Amino acid sequence: MIERKVRDFVLRKARPTSAERGTAVSLFSGAGLSDMGYHLAGFRFVVQVEADPQRAAIGADNFPGSEWLARDVRRSAPEVAAAYRRSDSGRLDLLVATPPCQGMSTSNPSRGKRRTPQADALEEKNRLILEVAPIARSLEPRVIVAENVRQILTLTVQHAGTKQRVIDVLGDSLPDYQVFHGVVNVADYGVAQTRKRALVVAVHKAEPWLERVQRTGRLPWPAPACKESQVSIEDWLKSMDYPPLDAASKLRANGLDSLHYVPAYGEDRYLQVSQIPPHSGRSAYENDACPSCGHCPVEAGLASCSSCGDVMRNRPYVTRDGRAQLIKGFHSSYRRMSSNRPASTITTNSSHVGSDFKIHPWENRVLSILECADLQTVPRFYNWSRAKESGTRYLIRKLVGEAFPTYFTYLHGRALADLLTNPGGSVYESLAASRS
Repeated sequence: MIERKVRDFVLRKARPTSAERGTAVSLFSGAGLSDMGYHLAGFRFVVQVEADPQRAAIGADNFPGSEWLARDVRRSAPEVAAAYRRSDSGRLDLLVATPPCQGMSTSNPSRGKRRTPQADALEEKNRLILEVAPIARSLEPRVIVAENVRQILTLTVQHAGTKQRVIDVLGDSLPDYQVFHGVVNVADYGVAQTRKRALVVAVHKAEPWLERVQRTGRLPWPAPACKESQVSIEDWLKSMDYPPLDAASKLRANGLDSLHYVPAYGEDRYLQVSQIPPHSGRSAYENDACPSCGHCPVEAGLASCSSCGDVMRNRPYVTRDGRAQLIKGFHSSYRRMSSNRPASTITTNSSHVGSDFKIHPWENRVLSILECADLQTVPRFYNWSRAKESGTRYLIRKLVGEAFPTYFTYLHGRALADLLTNPGGSVYESLAASRS
């Protein structure tokens, strides 16, 4: 039942009409993929802020009634406030923020290990969630929602002469709000993908339903379903009925849909992927039959066959000074997704076969942009034409990887809309039973 609901949500071809249940402003909007869920739940976006003009232009195509500001949020608080006030929309109901998180991401190899100009820039991005506070103080939204990687809840920064948790600094910066925070895994909501993220919700202390939330110990977002209801990647891919692709050649790597295509591989790379048994969840490092002489098993960790001496071309390797060496990688590198579990987290580098669990469970390839977008539950009616026409389809893959799944923000938006318009309504009863 859950799988069908999510599938129907993704496959809708036209934007449904819904009664307006509140106004919204978005910061660090990307192309509005996460915002779309709140929009479908009834929130009308009035202002959206995204520093990258390409992302903002794609987003503007999908939110024609909103004013998009291609600005750095850190220097835009007065502009954002002025733009919202020009709309004459009354009290702001919802402020959404999804700041970048590269400095804390597990995919960032320099995270916390060395001081470099890049690391310093990423550390600055870790503080971006604090940029929500001045805009919130100016607009006084009824609810603030921020999403980030889980590490944001424990991250400390230098503030007022001492080391403090970012989440505490944010709370101190918003004295008129009660701040709730916890971790959600979208796989627990029927999304066929494991994606654990920190969710921060700040409720204005004047809200009449806040006392009830505090008294009951509930959290202002939907409760997860039982673990047994998680959707496996195999069930999801089969239910979506994608035409098969194969990275053996450009012809076989491209489908009829303009977003259903994958990179084609050279002979050795294809050998590494194709020799991982389908549905095994195994890595190319575990391929143990020599492609030259057939000797098996070749001891793990070797770049050359222990029998004939030829390179183990079906294992990830590089040649240095005339000698083959295995590429250094994590346990999850060059590995198929496990068929019986939700997909691994869709990231901005979802096309890189050497990244975490990026290989299709049984076909010889990574996932296509279309498959990644569907796993991120981006509705099919979303307009990508600007990126397609400008020849920047790869930007779509990055935008998809950056987003918080649209289906979850839709569920969250429904719950928030119900609380804001009908504090005693039924959606409230679906909120989490206890704080995390």
